Amino acid sequence: MMIEKLNRAEILRYLGYRDSGVTEPIERLLSRCEKETLEIIQPKYIYRRFEIERCPEEIRVSGTPLVLEGKDIQEHLKNCREIFLLGVTAGMELDKRIRRYMVTEPDAGVVMDSCGIQAVEQIADLAEKELEQAAAAEGCHLTWRFSPGYGDLPLETQRELVRVLDTHRKIGVSLTESCLMVPGKSVTAILGISDTKRDHRENKCDFCNHRERCTFRKRGTRC
Repeated sequence: MMIEKLNRAEILRYLGYRDSGVTEPIERLLSRCEKETLEIIQPKYIYRRFEIERCPEEIRVSGTPLVLEGKDIQEHLKNCREIFLLGVTAGMELDKRIRRYMVTEPDAGVVMDSCGIQAVEQIADLAEKELEQAAAAEGCHLTWRFSPGYGDLPLETQRELVRVLDTHRKIGVSLTESCLMVPGKSVTAILGISDTKRDHRENKCDFCNHRERCTFRKRGTRC
Protein backbone atom coordinates (compact mmCIF):
# COMPACT_ATOMS: atom_id res chain seq x y z
CA MET A 1 0.00 0.00 0.00
CA MET A 2 1.49 3.32 -1.11
CA ILE A 3 0.67 6.88 -0.11
CA GLU A 4 2.26 9.28 -2.56
CA LYS A 5 1.09 12.58 -1.09
CA LEU A 6 -0.32 13.90 2.18
CA ASN A 7 -3.26 16.28 2.35
CA ARG A 8 -1.50 19.60 2.96
CA ALA A 9 -4.71 21.48 3.83
CA GLU A 10 -5.46 18.98 6.59
CA ILE A 11 -1.94 19.22 8.02
CA LEU A 12 -2.25 23.00 8.13
CA ARG A 13 -5.59 22.61 9.89
CA TYR A 14 -4.03 20.45 12.59
CA LEU A 15 -1.33 23.10 13.00
CA GLY A 16 -3.91 25.89 13.27
CA TYR A 17 -2.85 27.70 10.10
CA ARG A 18 -4.99 29.26 7.45
CA ASP A 19 -3.66 29.38 3.89
CA SER A 20 -2.94 33.11 4.11
CA GLY A 21 -0.80 32.60 7.21
CA VAL A 22 1.73 30.19 5.69
CA THR A 23 5.09 31.90 5.34
CA GLU A 24 7.90 30.73 3.07
CA PRO A 25 9.90 29.19 5.96
CA ILE A 26 6.81 27.28 7.11
CA GLU A 27 6.18 26.13 3.54
CA ARG A 28 9.73 24.79 3.31
CA LEU A 29 9.39 23.02 6.66
CA LEU A 30 6.08 21.49 5.60
CA SER A 31 7.55 20.21 2.35
CA ARG A 32 10.55 18.74 4.13
CA CYS A 33 8.47 17.03 6.83
CA GLU A 34 5.92 15.70 4.36
CA LYS A 35 8.69 14.20 2.22
CA GLU A 36 10.35 12.69 5.25
CA THR A 37 7.07 11.28 6.57
CA LEU A 38 6.30 9.59 3.26
CA GLU A 39 9.78 8.07 3.18
CA ILE A 40 9.64 6.48 6.63
CA ILE A 41 6.01 5.46 7.22
CA GLN A 42 5.28 1.75 7.28
CA PRO A 43 1.55 1.58 6.47
CA LYS A 44 -0.24 -1.51 7.74
CA TYR A 45 -3.81 -2.41 8.53
CA ILE A 46 -5.86 -5.40 9.58
CA TYR A 47 -9.58 -5.99 9.77
CA ARG A 48 -12.01 -8.74 10.71
CA ARG A 49 -15.73 -9.12 10.20
CA PHE A 50 -18.13 -10.23 12.93
CA GLU A 51 -21.81 -10.65 13.61
CA ILE A 52 -23.10 -8.70 16.58
CA GLU A 53 -25.60 -9.59 19.28
CA ARG A 54 -27.72 -6.87 20.89
CA CYS A 55 -28.37 -6.80 24.62
CA PRO A 56 -30.29 -4.13 26.58
CA GLU A 57 -27.18 -2.22 27.71
CA GLU A 58 -24.47 -3.43 25.34
CA ILE A 59 -23.52 -5.05 22.06
CA ARG A 60 -21.64 -8.36 22.08
CA VAL A 61 -19.29 -9.22 19.24
CA SER A 62 -20.12 -12.81 18.39
CA GLY A 63 -17.44 -15.42 18.97
CA THR A 64 -15.24 -13.04 20.98
CA PRO A 65 -15.09 -11.64 24.54
CA LEU A 66 -15.44 -8.11 23.10
CA VAL A 67 -18.38 -6.11 24.48
CA LEU A 68 -19.33 -2.63 23.21
CA GLU A 69 -20.94 -0.60 25.98
CA GLY A 70 -22.85 2.66 25.88
CA LYS A 71 -25.79 4.35 24.19
CA ASP A 72 -23.66 6.02 21.52
CA ILE A 73 -22.34 2.80 19.98
CA GLN A 74 -25.88 1.35 20.20
CA GLU A 75 -27.11 4.31 18.18
CA HIS A 76 -24.19 4.11 15.77
CA LEU A 77 -24.90 0.45 14.98
CA LYS A 78 -28.70 0.65 15.17
CA ASN A 79 -29.24 -0.63 11.61
CA CYS A 80 -26.38 -3.15 11.63
CA ARG A 81 -26.21 -6.91 12.08
CA GLU A 82 -22.47 -7.15 11.39
CA ILE A 83 -19.39 -5.02 11.90
CA PHE A 84 -15.80 -4.68 10.76
CA LEU A 85 -13.13 -4.18 13.40
CA LEU A 86 -10.20 -2.24 11.95
CA GLY A 87 -6.65 -1.57 13.14
CA VAL A 88 -4.28 0.80 11.34
CA THR A 89 -0.74 2.06 11.90
CA ALA A 90 1.85 4.28 10.25
CA GLY A 91 4.67 2.34 11.95
CA MET A 92 7.25 2.81 14.68
CA GLU A 93 9.90 4.65 12.69
CA LEU A 94 7.66 7.71 12.42
CA ASP A 95 7.23 7.78 16.21
CA LYS A 96 11.00 7.64 16.69
CA ARG A 97 11.59 10.50 14.26
CA ILE A 98 8.95 12.70 15.90
CA ARG A 99 10.42 12.09 19.36
CA ARG A 100 13.90 12.91 18.13
CA TYR A 101 12.80 16.16 16.50
CA MET A 102 10.82 17.21 19.56
CA VAL A 103 14.17 17.30 21.39
CA THR A 104 16.54 18.49 18.68
CA GLU A 105 14.25 20.62 16.47
CA PRO A 106 10.86 21.26 18.11
CA ASP A 107 9.31 23.12 15.15
CA ALA A 108 10.02 20.18 12.88
CA GLY A 109 8.73 17.81 15.58
CA VAL A 110 5.38 19.59 15.74
CA VAL A 111 5.02 19.58 11.95
CA MET A 112 6.08 15.92 11.70
CA ASP A 113 3.51 15.06 14.34
CA SER A 114 0.76 16.69 12.26
CA CYS A 115 2.04 14.93 9.14
CA GLY A 116 1.84 11.66 11.07
CA ILE A 117 -1.75 12.30 12.13
CA GLN A 118 -2.71 12.90 8.51
CA ALA A 119 -0.72 9.89 7.30
CA VAL A 120 -2.56 7.46 9.59
CA GLU A 121 -5.89 9.02 8.61
CA GLN A 122 -5.10 8.45 4.93
CA ILE A 123 -4.07 4.85 5.63
CA ALA A 124 -7.37 4.34 7.46
CA ASP A 125 -9.23 5.91 4.52
CA LEU A 126 -7.60 3.43 2.14
CA ALA A 127 -8.56 0.53 4.39
CA GLU A 128 -12.10 1.87 4.64
CA LYS A 129 -12.39 2.03 0.85
CA GLU A 130 -11.48 -1.65 0.70
CA LEU A 131 -14.18 -2.43 3.25
CA GLU A 132 -16.71 -0.28 1.39
CA GLN A 133 -16.05 -2.23 -1.79
CA ALA A 134 -16.57 -5.53 0.04
CA ALA A 135 -19.84 -4.26 1.53
CA ALA A 136 -21.02 -2.75 -1.78
CA ALA A 137 -20.51 -6.11 -3.52
CA GLU A 138 -23.22 -7.44 -1.18
CA GLY A 139 -25.47 -4.41 -1.63
CA CYS A 140 -24.58 -3.10 1.83
CA HIS A 141 -23.20 0.15 3.25
CA LEU A 142 -20.77 1.11 6.01
CA THR A 143 -21.09 3.49 8.91
CA TRP A 144 -18.24 5.92 9.56
CA ARG A 145 -15.38 4.84 11.82
CA PHE A 146 -16.23 4.83 15.53
CA SER A 147 -13.28 4.36 17.89
CA PRO A 148 -12.98 3.48 21.59
CA GLY A 149 -13.11 6.70 23.59
CA TYR A 150 -15.77 8.32 21.36
CA GLY A 151 -18.88 9.32 23.29
CA ASP A 152 -19.64 6.88 26.08
CA LEU A 153 -17.81 3.91 24.52
CA PRO A 154 -15.05 3.37 27.11
CA LEU A 155 -11.46 3.81 26.01
CA GLU A 156 -10.76 0.54 27.86
CA THR A 157 -12.66 -1.24 25.05
CA GLN A 158 -9.36 -0.87 23.23
CA ARG A 159 -7.79 -3.69 25.27
CA GLU A 160 -10.08 -6.44 24.03
CA LEU A 161 -10.35 -4.95 20.55
CA VAL A 162 -6.60 -5.17 19.91
CA ARG A 163 -6.58 -8.72 21.32
CA VAL A 164 -9.37 -9.78 18.97
CA LEU A 165 -7.52 -8.28 16.00
CA ASP A 166 -4.18 -9.61 17.26
CA THR A 167 -2.66 -6.26 16.32
CA HIS A 168 0.62 -6.83 18.15
CA ARG A 169 1.48 -9.85 16.04
CA LYS A 170 -0.21 -8.79 12.79
CA ILE A 171 0.68 -5.08 12.46
CA GLY A 172 2.98 -4.35 15.42
CA VAL A 173 0.51 -2.31 17.51
CA SER A 174 0.31 -2.74 21.28
CA LEU A 175 -1.19 -0.80 24.20
CA THR A 176 0.19 0.98 27.24
CA GLU A 177 -1.39 0.51 30.66
CA SER A 178 -3.46 3.64 30.00
CA CYS A 179 -4.75 2.23 26.67
CA LEU A 180 -2.63 4.47 24.45
CA MET A 181 -1.47 2.79 21.27
CA VAL A 182 2.16 2.12 20.43
CA PRO A 183 3.14 3.22 17.80
CA GLY A 184 1.32 6.44 18.57
CA LYS A 185 0.24 7.05 14.99
CA SER A 186 -2.19 4.13 15.05
CA VAL A 187 -5.96 3.88 15.24
CA THR A 188 -8.63 1.26 15.80
CA ALA A 189 -12.23 1.59 14.70
CA ILE A 190 -15.59 -0.11 14.49
CA LEU A 191 -17.55 0.14 11.23
CA GLY A 192 -21.11 -1.12 11.02
CA ILE A 193 -22.38 -3.01 7.97
CA SER A 194 -25.91 -1.94 7.13
CA ASP A 195 -28.57 -2.39 4.46
CA THR A 196 -29.26 1.31 4.73
CA LYS A 197 -27.01 4.11 3.50
CA ARG A 198 -25.39 6.12 6.28
CA ASP A 199 -26.60 9.63 7.01
CA HIS A 200 -23.73 11.96 6.17
CA ARG A 201 -25.20 14.56 8.53
CA GLU A 202 -24.08 12.33 11.39
CA ASN A 203 -20.42 12.49 12.28
CA LYS A 204 -18.01 11.73 15.09
CA CYS A 205 -18.22 15.31 16.42
CA ASP A 206 -21.65 14.40 17.81
CA PHE A 207 -20.02 11.79 20.06
CA CYS A 208 -16.72 13.49 20.87
CA ASN A 209 -15.88 14.05 24.54
CA HIS A 210 -13.93 17.22 23.58
CA ARG A 211 -16.81 18.75 21.61
CA GLU A 212 -17.35 21.75 23.91
CA ARG A 213 -13.67 22.77 24.04
CA CYS A 214 -12.63 21.74 20.51
CA THR A 215 -10.41 24.31 18.75
CA PHE A 216 -11.42 22.92 15.34
CA ARG A 217 -15.12 23.56 15.99
CA LYS A 218 -14.32 27.11 17.15
CA ARG A 219 -12.72 27.67 13.74
CA GLY A 220 -15.76 26.19 12.01
CA THR A 221 -14.03 22.97 10.91
CA ARG A 222 -13.65 19.37 12.10
CA CYS A 223 -10.72 17.21 13.08
